[in-house]
Amino acid sequence: MSTEFIIKIRKNYCLFRPSERKVADEIIKGGFDPSKLTIEGLSESAKVSQPTVIRFAKAMGLSGFKEVKTVLMKESIMAEKEELEIEKSLTFNISPKEKFIDIPMKVISASIRQMEDTLKNLSVFELMKASKIMSASKQVLILAAENSSAAAEDLASKLIYLGINAVYHQDIYRQSMAAGSLTEGDAAVGISYTGYSSCTVKALRRAGDAGAATVAITNFEDSLINRYADIILCTGNQQHLYSNTLYSRCSQLAVVDMIYCGILSSDYEKYSEKIKRQSRISEEISLEKEPLM
Repeated sequence: MSTEFIIKIRKNYCLFRPSERKVADEIIKGGFDPSKLTIEGLSESAKVSQPTVIRFAKAMGLSGFKEVKTVLMKESIMAEKEELEIEKSLTFNISPKEKFIDIPMKVISASIRQMEDTLKNLSVFELMKASKIMSASKQVLILAAENSSAAAEDLASKLIYLGINAVYHQDIYRQSMAAGSLTEGDAAVGISYTGYSSCTVKALRRAGDAGAATVAITNFEDSLINRYADIILCTGNQQHLYSNTLYSRCSQLAVVDMIYCGILSSDYEKYSEKIKRQSRISEEISLEKEPLM
């Protein structure tokens, strides 16, 4: 679960010096007991000097390493308590004996957990790179199948609203053929929760072989699709409940919204004008429709 301190590190990441980012990366990666953390151990694992660790602490508004350790210890205890509470609400499978009254709370809790995992694992800088590539590409081909199709449709619609030439074919054979037809200056975005959807992985590989920039949106850092992606947008590393796909849409759609907002904010005047123009076209189409009898 992402803590306030980790979130703050991610927000300030671009302000750190390169050496300080190594310290930030080590803390974000985790896998250590905060109570046993030493400045010697942190500097060694991050491959930086001890003064760099202190500079990182000050860049975070703290007095030094001791305060960093104290914050990490406090948030670790709080996170463990929250983790236990959430696990209690999530460790179930739908069964004939399931109480209907408990389902809404458990579904919402699982969705919140998925979104928190996304915030924790998603790299803002990979997101920025993906947004820049999509906005600068001659064509953005979106690749997805089955449950990920909802996010693919949404991404295509949002990019088109921004005036970007985005294409999504529901037919997987058309996706594959279109991927092979891309050229340098184009981009392909593969969306797969597991990262092992055969048709999506193969199509993204073809797109890369054709010279296009490739982006993967997936839930797992070590998934197969990432081998063929220039940019990886990882939404988490945990499986929830009995179904992989039940909650995947939450994080995928959130990433789509992030891309949309990121491109819009990169040149607000330009893209807001494009959105207004597309909105007028949408209104004209609505007016052209004959009223239902």
